[in-house]
Amino acid sequence: MRESHGDALLGLLIFIAVLILAIALPFILKAFKKKQRVEESKSKLDVKGLPDSSAVIPLRVKLQNTNSSLIGRLKKAFEQEKASIALDQMEEVLFTSDIGPKTVETLLGQVKTNLNSTEVKDFSKISDSLKSQMSEILKPYDPNFINWNPSGPTVFLVLGVNGVGKTTTIGKLAALWGSEGKKVLVAAGDTFRAAASAQLKIWSERAQVEIYAPENTKDPSGVAFEAVQKAVNEKFDVVILDTAGRLHTQNHLMEELKKINRVITKIIPTAPHEAWIVLDANSGQNALIQAKEFNTHVKLTGAVVTKMDGTAKGGIIIGLHDELGLAVKKIGVGEGLQDLRAFNADEYLDAIFG
Repeated sequence: MRESHGDALLGLLIFIAVLILAIALPFILKAFKKKQRVEESKSKLDVKGLPDSSAVIPLRVKLQNTNSSLIGRLKKAFEQEKASIALDQMEEVLFTSDIGPKTVETLLGQVKTNLNSTEVKDFSKISDSLKSQMSEILKPYDPNFINWNPSGPTVFLVLGVNGVGKTTTIGKLAALWGSEGKKVLVAAGDTFRAAASAQLKIWSERAQVEIYAPENTKDPSGVAFEAVQKAVNEKFDVVILDTAGRLHTQNHLMEELKKINRVITKIIPTAPHEAWIVLDANSGQNALIQAKEFNTHVKLTGAVVTKMDGTAKGGIIIGLHDELGLAVKKIGVGEGLQDLRAFNADEYLDAIFG
């Protein structure tokens, strides 16, 4: 009788152990595959042609054009002119740095309110005041926040006009998240430009991620729908939806964006989880206008500002935060993979005010 009882207990323990293993096994396999993808990505990135990421140049070096244009010109004005004339010139300098008219007005007003007649003659006081105000503008926004989907693929909708570096940005984002072990799917939704799909395929191969690019289709919303469906079925972690470059004045193409937005919600009601606009820093005030118009058609959640290393108009980042309430998530400061960087407000202001 005791032996029978012991056998039953042993059988129960074995059953429990098998049950626990069956429950845990999928999670163990997923963790193993993720680790494997990370190792593969690390070993293959450079081999597949992605630019070398070994040497990261300090941001202050990358943003020296903006530093010279903004702070260099301000300093020169205060060294050579009377305070009243220098303050007038400060307004011109801020405007030409493309910070944004509303923001410039606010900054100037605060400088005149916060500094007394002696302090407004001191450039260091002016510089400290501007930097402090800009810090307050940027402080409420977390550039690292991403609305990751906890129960399926996270869908990123990437927008922008032609020529801003949208395709390259998508490729670098795919490489970044792939190297973190995420299973990434890139969808070639720019069906209007023949070269777009080819460029995206090259980047996807380099980044070692999968691309969904059906042949002979002109329906971008169809590509988006099918890509998201594939991502759900095959358990991808991230879907990056490329969209055709378009001017904010092209109403029929802007309506197409709304359609893409609608069709993917049929599969994942909360999608897109992120809608990022790619902007060329050299566009200055036009970039701010683009962001405003795109935001009226698709609710933007972030911006990527490219070509920051070659422009004197890096102040556009301040305007995006202040006038649109739009957080800059990444900045592009060169061609290398490491040159698509997470935006850091303190590092950015230190580089500009140097």
